[in-house]
Amino acid sequence: MKKEKSFCLADYRESGLLLSLPASPHETLHFAADELKTHLALAGYRCSVEEERAAENGGLALRLAGSGNDMGEEEFELAAENGYIVIVGGSPRAVLYGAYRFLEEHAGIAWPTPEHRSVPMNKPATITGSRRFKPSFPRRGIVLESAETSEYALALIDWSAKNGLNDLFFTIELWERDAEQLRPELAKRQLRLTLGGHNLGRFFPAAELYPVHPEWFALAGEEGVRMTDQPCYSCEAGVKVMIGNIVSFVERELEKGVVLRTLSLWPNDNKRVCGCAACREAGFIATYVGFLDRLRQAFETSGIEVNVEHIAYNAQLEWRMLEDVPASSELDTLIACWGRNYRDSFEAPTLPRDVRFKAAVDRWAEACGTFGTAWTAFEYYSDYWMLTSLFPPLFRTIGEDMAYLRRIGASGVMSLIVPYGKSVRIIREEIEGQAVTAADAGREMDSERAAMWPNLYVFARMSWDGEETGTTIDRLCRHLYGSRAEICRERLDRLSDALSGLTAYNTEFFKLRFTDTWLRTDGEAVFGWQPAADDGAVPRARIAECRRALAILEAPLAAADTSAIEPSADTAEFTRYYNFASTKLRSILSQSLGQLCAIEQRWEEAATHWREALERESEIDGWDRENCTKWLQAAMSHARE
Repeated sequence: MKKEKSFCLADYRESGLLLSLPASPHETLHFAADELKTHLALAGYRCSVEEERAAENGGLALRLAGSGNDMGEEEFELAAENGYIVIVGGSPRAVLYGAYRFLEEHAGIAWPTPEHRSVPMNKPATITGSRRFKPSFPRRGIVLESAETSEYALALIDWSAKNGLNDLFFTIELWERDAEQLRPELAKRQLRLTLGGHNLGRFFPAAELYPVHPEWFALAGEEGVRMTDQPCYSCEAGVKVMIGNIVSFVERELEKGVVLRTLSLWPNDNKRVCGCAACREAGFIATYVGFLDRLRQAFETSGIEVNVEHIAYNAQLEWRMLEDVPASSELDTLIACWGRNYRDSFEAPTLPRDVRFKAAVDRWAEACGTFGTAWTAFEYYSDYWMLTSLFPPLFRTIGEDMAYLRRIGASGVMSLIVPYGKSVRIIREEIEGQAVTAADAGREMDSERAAMWPNLYVFARMSWDGEETGTTIDRLCRHLYGSRAEICRERLDRLSDALSGLTAYNTEFFKLRFTDTWLRTDGEAVFGWQPAADDGAVPRARIAECRRALAILEAPLAAADTSAIEPSADTAEFTRYYNFASTKLRSILSQSLGQLCAIEQRWEEAATHWREALERESEIDGWDRENCTKWLQAAMSHARE
């Protein structure tokens, strides 16, 4: 008698499960079985793993789709077959994705952040029939600009596979430091590796080459000096040296194990374009893409099967680097729009520059369609430098962006992580010239866990078909906050409404951000705040934004926190972050009010505001504590005169 085509994990809590694998399984299938066994044990299920054993009642089989199957390489299916469950995929990696999805939906084990693993599930859902899962984009991944430790990068690899991503993009500097640890972890998950970033100096060292061949480097203007921080892409001899060094590097890398899939080499992170006659005539994008196309041809000649990608990116707000589209290209394109206002989605911009971003992306999408090349959207949903300690949940924007990118033909989506530690060093060491010590590690608040990783979880889920933004957010809140999911969901919505618009100030205050209260810019220069040099426009803008955001965050909540259960670590961290955001905004408001009073030489009022700001900075061990102290003392001195 044929058994019912359904499966419920709870039925096998006592009897245990057999995990069956095909004969001589791929390394990734073995890894998937080990992951299932390990994590099901956390949920109270005993498992054994065997090869060449037919699945039977109470079993779980891992299979690869047959050659006649219509399943794509990264698609997978969860199917109940006569009392057992089958996870079948178009590749070993797809089977691994299926194992993790089974654990989440049927054992209550999920990974919205690297630190979060298991949520008890009283009644696992029954699987009836089959359900197929398909990614929306062939390329889905994370770009890691830097990491304090190899453990951070290892955790990112693990988290990416668990959440359905397939591409890890590391800078060459990071990769060369940690490759021996990272390479096997990528391989056993069948994850793809992209190397690159602003790393051309690795293959074109200015200290070595400039004294001998200054003509190989970009010219400042038509008659300026040569610049050591950008090559001249029209210089035949210099380009030949770069290509030779890159080919040698890739050949050595492939000898150590084939995980490298894409090389994405970007111009150095500045707005400088070469002003020599050849570069001016051709235009920056044409010469830069031409250099990389020669590299692509060199790879083909050498039998190197690594894709070469170029970036279209408004470095230092140099729009020609983003908006100029070549007449033809055989390279894939990475499109990065730095400085978006993340209150708005790509499809519905309101600020002029975001309208400009959308137009540029649309032009590139159309051009790549004509060229027959692929393009990937590079986003900043997890960039701690750009989004700051007032890190906004961007769930709605991410969902709308992904839907739009699908419609206009993107083949990939990548999100940049600039970690907390790197962000602190940029502002303190690179901009302010102050050494960051070990004692600074706990200052203010590292909001990666509370806000950055939830953004990435939504990003990863929205890169698959059939995922609705609202459902994904509900799942996120259930996993992270348990019985407090409702009240935390309301707070997440408020944080998004209050904080997402602060991203607009990245370009308004460039090179600074909304939180950099005591710095000003004059072209490329950054200098400390001085009342006599300030017309009041910046503090007025901050005051208005702080008041708007605080009105949202501090209004009474509709949901009540009625749970008698001790809050989880994630709930406690999120609550701390919500309170931190309010306190930090209160501090910036008081700092800015004080600045406005000082500009108008109302020193006693300025002192009152800065005293309030100092109290709030002391509560959070804020980065502005020293400046508040300095200017409070100055205000009191002026008031006594």
